Amino acid sequence: MKRNILYSVFLLVASGLAAQVNMDNVLFENSPSLCQAGVTNKSPGKALSFSYAINPDYKMLPPDGEQPTKVRRNERFETRMKIPVVYAPKWKVMLGFDYTLERYHFLDIDPDNYPLFKHLNETDLKNAAVSASIFHPFNHKYYTSFRLSANWQGDYSSFLNTDSRYAVYRFTGAFGVKKRDNLEYGAGILVSKGYRGHSVVPFGFYNQTFNEHWGIETVLPSSVKVRYNFSEERLLMFGTELSSQNYALKVSEPIIQPENAPYHFRRASIDMVGSFYQKLTGWTWVQLKAGYAFDNNSDARDVPRRLTHQLKPSGSVIGSISFFISPSKQCLEKVCAQLPIGL
Repeated sequence: MKRNILYSVFLLVASGLAAQVNMDNVLFENSPSLCQAGVTNKSPGKALSFSYAINPDYKMLPPDGEQPTKVRRNERFETRMKIPVVYAPKWKVMLGFDYTLERYHFLDIDPDNYPLFKHLNETDLKNAAVSASIFHPFNHKYYTSFRLSANWQGDYSSFLNTDSRYAVYRFTGAFGVKKRDNLEYGAGILVSKGYRGHSVVPFGFYNQTFNEHWGIETVLPSSVKVRYNFSEERLLMFGTELSSQNYALKVSEPIIQPENAPYHFRRASIDMVGSFYQKLTGWTWVQLKAGYAFDNNSDARDVPRRLTHQLKPSGSVIGSISFFISPSKQCLEKVCAQLPIGL
């Protein structure tokens, strides 16, 4: 039991490392004497994005059940926004806002036997997040970055509910070495505290561009991607990544318990994916992603009874489409000229 809990917490925080480490350095232009995160020909950063993801036709094992139940599909709608608030030679600060809505669609649910799945089938699952990111270069070779974030993940009915039972707080710190324009690496630590427990997880990252076409972008242990640049306006990335969606739920169990019982639901997978990026205009892009998801210890935790149920979702196809803005250098210079630079 304790081992499963520790493993679940590790997967929860590891699945978010790529987003935590990537400071969306597209918002930060180069200074002649100070290094910046990122390598040449890297995948474009996202200042504002709108995404739709779908995971169709798979099965999950209900708690205390012997036969899996079919999921017609689950789908996610996601919006992310990054706003620069401080732009100075040695300090860059951004605020972030994310909002995700996820829905499950099951077939043939017995409400008495499978109350968790009935609840998932009828409920909009939400993940609202705010964050602050800080980037500080020391010189032409070394830099550091920090990120503070708060997420509220659950089945609340309102647009946002900041109750502590839904909350997850994270701190990320990283130290990077910009060896040259086409090579950077570093390490950091992610501290997380929330309704599933607390943890401290170290991580590393390594990004390199080998030539005008090939490169690699990694955040270990959560993501390893190979990059192929067709041109400045088109690229392909393929590899593996950890994916995890976590929610605090209140599930009505009329037979076992008359009250709504707290559940912690986690769907986790190891995804083999390929992503295609295409520039549409000077600063708008589309991203198409497809792949296959393998279960990675997905579970539902019955909090009052201290029971953890393995859901064992079957492997399945995944896909998504995303439209996003990656501002040009000229646009950034105009925007950042209006920002405070007194740090």
